[in-house]
Amino acid sequence: MSESPITPAQQTALAGILMSAHQRAQEEVSPGSEGIGRLIKRRREFDDGFVALYRRLTAKLPDYTLARPILGGDFVTPEEIMTARPGVIYSDVQIAQLAEAIPSEEDLRWCKANGYAVMAAPPGCLSLLSIRMLKDSIFYSKTGGWYADKQQKFAYTDKTTFGWLAIRKTEVPKSRSKNWDEQSALISNVEYVPNAAEMSWFITTFFEVRGVRLFEKVYVRTSSLDSGGGRVVVGGFDAKGLRVSHDWEIATSTASVLRLPGSSEPRISKTCSSCIL
Repeated sequence: MSESPITPAQQTALAGILMSAHQRAQEEVSPGSEGIGRLIKRRREFDDGFVALYRRLTAKLPDYTLARPILGGDFVTPEEIMTARPGVIYSDVQIAQLAEAIPSEEDLRWCKANGYAVMAAPPGCLSLLSIRMLKDSIFYSKTGGWYADKQQKFAYTDKTTFGWLAIRKTEVPKSRSKNWDEQSALISNVEYVPNAAEMSWFITTFFEVRGVRLFEKVYVRTSSLDSGGGRVVVGGFDAKGLRVSHDWEIATSTASVLRLPGSSEPRISKTCSSCIL
């Protein structure tokens, strides 16, 4: 949707704001001839800073009034993530993009009815190892581990994608004691199985923001493959930390993500589902 044109009254008010800011800067900074000369030489830097401030102050503020009453604590905003995870920073532009792409009421109610949480994905594309670096203390393997081996390409190449991520908070129903093909048949056409990075981000971030351990006593298969072609599983998130393992070592279920409709940037995923063996 395009913005409406600036009105004459707004143009007059804007000119007044700029004049007032200039006067205040002159009074409080008192740069003198030498200072103004330095500013003129750095005009491009001044322009860039002004444009960045202009963009930030004119951006639409996020409106979460639709999502919160429906999902409550199962709706996790980028602002909450930045507070709980200081190393994660969303730009003003990214927050504005997420605000424009909040899932529809229909999708939000679907998520509520099917046990999904909706969360902002990381501001950048993060791998499993990058997510562990944000706070290694909440992973079982704080450093190294089998998946840090260069042969385990999934830990480096399978990544999150910017947008809203909707993931089922439990394994896919009736997915225990089934093989991969049987579990895949339980995933609807609006869902897909998340990769190890998406599941690790979701589980650890939900814990950091809400203080709730999901998948504490269960492991779920992901779409990621280890070097031997086996499914990577995530779970067992007890006080010792989130575990990442092979599905031939542990009985597992499957996870699921919802493919939310929206533009490719930011991507909106509908729910990721998890299945248990």
